[in-house]
Amino acid sequence: MKARRIFRASRKTSEERVREQALRDKLQKERPSLEDLVRSGACDPDAVMTMGMYFDIQRALRALKRERERCGLSISAVAERSGLDRAVVSRLENGKQDNPTVATLMRSAAAVGKRFLWSYEDLATKVANGDGKASRRRTKRGA
Repeated sequence: MKARRIFRASRKTSEERVREQALRDKLQKERPSLEDLVRSGACDPDAVMTMGMYFDIQRALRALKRERERCGLSISAVAERSGLDRAVVSRLENGKQDNPTVATLMRSAAAVGKRFLWSYEDLATKVANGDGKASRRRTKRGA
């Protein structure tokens, strides 16, 4: 069965699209650092996905891909079972979907007979990094 693309109409008003384009143009021209954006108040530091968070998501997606392969399922089969577009499943497995929704993760997991679960663990010890701000120190595994 050939995958069928579904195009959804944008629900943004023309004013919202103009405002977003102006912001993209400004950021492209000025290229501020994350620190500049936080300092100016243009970015909430608590809303930023850290590299650690990104790698955690990618690790979970790699495990999901391994499970799909272990079950002998194709990407098309997972797409059909989950109701996701085949391209979305492929992007998830190849690390091209930077920030998938929880619903997408749950549907992908269910398609291979798994359940998406949340778990929590303690953060690494915080240490001063010299400028008075706390940062997380990386710890070696098994240490």
